[in-house]
Amino acid sequence: MKNINALIGQGLTHPVDSQKEFLTLHKQEVRIDSRVIADRAGIQHGSLVATIKMHQSKLRELGTLPRQSLKEFSDLKSGNSKSRGGRPEISYLLNETQFDYTLRIIRGRDPERMNQFKLDITKALSKRRVVEPIRREYLPGYHESRDGLKALGAQRHHYINLARAENRVAGLSDGERGSAGEQQLGLLVVIQKIEQAAFNEAVQSGMSPGDAVREVARRMDTFASLLSTKPLLRGENV
Repeated sequence: MKNINALIGQGLTHPVDSQKEFLTLHKQEVRIDSRVIADRAGIQHGSLVATIKMHQSKLRELGTLPRQSLKEFSDLKSGNSKSRGGRPEISYLLNETQFDYTLRIIRGRDPERMNQFKLDITKALSKRRVVEPIRREYLPGYHESRDGLKALGAQRHHYINLARAENRVAGLSDGERGSAGEQQLGLLVVIQKIEQAAFNEAVQSGMSPGDAVREVARRMDTFASLLSTKPLLRGENV
């Protein structure tokens, strides 16, 4: 699903699950892109868009119906960003209820394929619901940790090195926070508590931001050793 990933890179859509090809985050709400539906159902995206337009009044009874222009991106199958009429193509972002309604009114070529798609979406949404309470705990801790580092007069590279150290413990690559699973978010919550305590002590002792990050990395290293992970911030300039 390279096209979905292209949109992600532009900040228009954001994957929120390890099954990135299924779910999209739009204004903090989980959505399913109409291109994903068309691709998995084995139908033309243009045909699906026409169906959505035909039923848009009913779909709007089930929630907002955001759409986005694809004029800067390639279509999943044709590689052409424009429809046959020469107009930039659009895609719709459906919520779970709208997705269920849409599947009732479209006919895929392969019933077994459609059933597998429904199962995949159900699994992805179920996993998202499990992670959501942990994510709600993670976000305040994230901001509190960064505020603690900011109070020390930190510069951009301090935040970058801190994030890299966190990601190593949690087993994440750059840009994967949005798709972090339950265990990874749980680790990040624990790490943030370590950071908050260390940064509070650093403020009291007048420690420099670089020394504070090194101290946090040392404590995270100790924590990581309990999880049999590799040392953090090895040789990085903090």
